[in-house]
Amino acid sequence: MTEQQDGTTVELEFSVEDEGCFFVAASERADCRIIGRETIQRTDGNRLEFFRVRGASRERLLHVADEYASVRGARVVEQSDDEHLLAAVVTGRCVAATLADTVAVIKRAEAVDGVATIVADVPPYGDVRNVVETFTDRHPDSHLVAKHTFADGLPAVAESERSVRLEAELTERQRQAVTTALQFGYFSWPRESTAAECADVLDVSQPTFSQHLWTGVEKLLTTMFDADSRATAQ
Repeated sequence: MTEQQDGTTVELEFSVEDEGCFFVAASERADCRIIGRETIQRTDGNRLEFFRVRGASRERLLHVADEYASVRGARVVEQSDDEHLLAAVVTGRCVAATLADTVAVIKRAEAVDGVATIVADVPPYGDVRNVVETFTDRHPDSHLVAKHTFADGLPAVAESERSVRLEAELTERQRQAVTTALQFGYFSWPRESTAAECADVLDVSQPTFSQHLWTGVEKLLTTMFDADSRATAQ
C-alpha cells in the first residue's frame, strides 16, 4: 500500500551511521565535516562523487581516501585555507544514488564524527513510505528522525524541476561532462584542470569528453537565451 500525499510536499530527515558510505566513515577517520555536492554515474558503473570538506588537511584527507577500499583516484580539485573540494571514484553505498532511485530530491547530505544527516523532499506524486523503506533497507544503521509536511512546494523540489527543464535537451553524457567541468574548475580563469583530466575521471577519451561538453554547453545556452527571449516577448 502506498502513502499518497494529496498535493503536499514531505521533507524527510535521516540519520546515517553506515560505514559503507565513504563520506560518513571519512568524517570520523579524518575528524572533519564532509558535505556531499554532486554524484555522477560513470560509464563503467562506478560513481564520480564530489564533497566539500572542512576541518581536515589535504594530506590527511587523501590518506583516509587511499585507505578506503571502495574509493580510488581521490584528488583535491579546489582548496582554500579551511575547505577542500574532493573528487573520487566510489564503488560503495551512496545515499544520493539511493534517493535517486526514488522520487525524493536530496537537499542536504552532511557528515560529522561518523554520523550523517540526510535531508530530502518527496514531491506530491511520491510515495513517502517507499522512500523511507528503500533508504533504511539499503543503509544499515540509518533511521528516520524527522518528517515535515508542507502544503506548498519546497525550494528543493522547485529548483529540481527548473533544473530538469533546463537540462531536458542534454543527453546523460553531456550532463556529466558539463557537471564535471564545472566542479573541476575547467571554466575558471585561469583553468584549474584540463580536458584530459576531466575525461580521465569520467573514464572516457579526451575528444569524447570535449564533444559532449561543448555540445551540452551550446544546448544550455540556447535554451536559456530562448527562454529569456520568450519571456521578454510576453
